[in-house]
Amino acid sequence: MSPAGRERGGGGPEIGQALKDARRRIGMEIKEAEERTKIRARYLRALEAEDWEALPAPAYVRGFLRTYGQLLGLDGELLADQFRRRHEEPAAPANAAAEPLLQNRRRPPGSRPPSRASLIAAVLVAIVALLVLLGLLGDGDGGEDPGTGTPAGMGKKQGRDGRNEGKAKGDGGLERVDVSVEPLASIQVCLVGGSNDALLDSQVLSEGDLEEFGGQRRYRLDLASGGDVRFVVGEESERLSSEEAASFEGDSEGIRAIDYAGPDCP
Repeated sequence: MSPAGRERGGGGPEIGQALKDARRRIGMEIKEAEERTKIRARYLRALEAEDWEALPAPAYVRGFLRTYGQLLGLDGELLADQFRRRHEEPAAPANAAAEPLLQNRRRPPGSRPPSRASLIAAVLVAIVALLVLLGLLGDGDGGEDPGTGTPAGMGKKQGRDGRNEGKAKGDGGLERVDVSVEPLASIQVCLVGGSNDALLDSQVLSEGDLEEFGGQRRYRLDLASGGDVRFVVGEESERLSSEEAASFEGDSEGIRAIDYAGPDCP
């Protein structure tokens, strides 16, 4: 979307113009801003141009606005909230007042409503078809599931809180969850979403900072020099400590250590 065609909302200056004016006021070049925020220059230019289609998902945009706004001396949280209100709030529901008009339309001349017997027959046919389909899909003998050696009807191994511990193939079986990273000391962090976009691109965070994102099924956290951090994914919260480079993965099934995936991010 070009800058001229972007949506305009009321209540405050335009986000992109505020960023551009603040950067020029302190005499900072885009290249310097890229080095200090670890956000790619093309994303910074897209923020200033409000070219939202050139940016990743809205959760990433809010994180970029917090980081870039803070660097320029602006209220990053206010910019992120302004973006959310202008570009993420759902559209107003369609007017339901017209619905009765559809119900009150006359039937074509000579047409009759379906009889009760016809409706019952249609329901019975649908039930029979469903039972046949279920019979074809099932193994029918209570034996083992094909290709797994697991007795039919038994799920994957249950964890201590009753949730499945077996990993789903790909991300399709995972729920979308929110994530937060809270450093317990100064630390260099790379956080990658399931679409392989960097949410935190090798940024240095200080104790007390809190970075939050959402909308992904899986996240990867890289600690380039080790460190101490609280990692929250969905309802799971873990304090992760390492004296050397380490990587961790989190999704709706939990948080676990993996082979170090750095130093590149993502």
